[in-house]
Amino acid sequence: MDIKTYSVNKMPCSVPCSLDDIKSYFSQVLSGNEQHIISFVNPEIFLQAEKNPFMMWYLYQTQYNFIDGNGLLLAINAVLRTNYNAKDRYTGTDFFSYLPNERKIHVFLYGASEENNAKAAEKIQVDYPNIVICGRLNGYESKSDEEIVSLINEAHTDILIVCLGAPKQECWILKNKDKLNAKVIFGNGGSIDFWSGNIKRAPNFMIRHRLEWLFRLFQDFSFKRIKRQLGLVSFAMRIIRKNFSIVQIVK
Repeated sequence: MDIKTYSVNKMPCSVPCSLDDIKSYFSQVLSGNEQHIISFVNPEIFLQAEKNPFMMWYLYQTQYNFIDGNGLLLAINAVLRTNYNAKDRYTGTDFFSYLPNERKIHVFLYGASEENNAKAAEKIQVDYPNIVICGRLNGYESKSDEEIVSLINEAHTDILIVCLGAPKQECWILKNKDKLNAKVIFGNGGSIDFWSGNIKRAPNFMIRHRLEWLFRLFQDFSFKRIKRQLGLVSFAMRIIRKNFSIVQIVK
């Protein structure tokens, strides 16, 4: 298993060297007895962590923060003269394709609307026969944390995916992780909405040419989305200026 980790302005970011490497990682974790907190990070998360000390601190607690955004790969390329490209990012949306196929894996979905949560659970089990959605809970339930933790543990959950939006999902994970029996836990923002089919992924040619952000903007043309995209423009200018402190680190 070969996973390279970099400190990007002190934020740990990891790049598996191949699909086999990330599959091997999850296979080992699911076969072991330790709990792993992971994240999938992109330039938006990076910019949020620079402004929010809690987010940066949270990202230090994880086992791996897999790079989910081309911008971070381009920043590493610019400073260290590596040659990462779009195929080297591992997105939270594609998470289920990184899991071992030879075993049944119990997944609990927590977050999003009831409609999207139910649709996502159904589609995931159709698309990935080895995945069992052992439980699910929408993000608008009024249950206490204790009740939610009990539901997750009683479902014999292997992987817990929390989609409440950052930093709310990270706060919930840190608050409750020691009471949870799941082996893999991570926050995944709006991924349930993608898995439900209610939000479409960009076409493959746009993904290959790093234009997924443009497709998202067309789908959600709002002031909030425009503001987020303007942050990516400033991030791109920092790449051009190589305005990052980046070193490879050993995990």
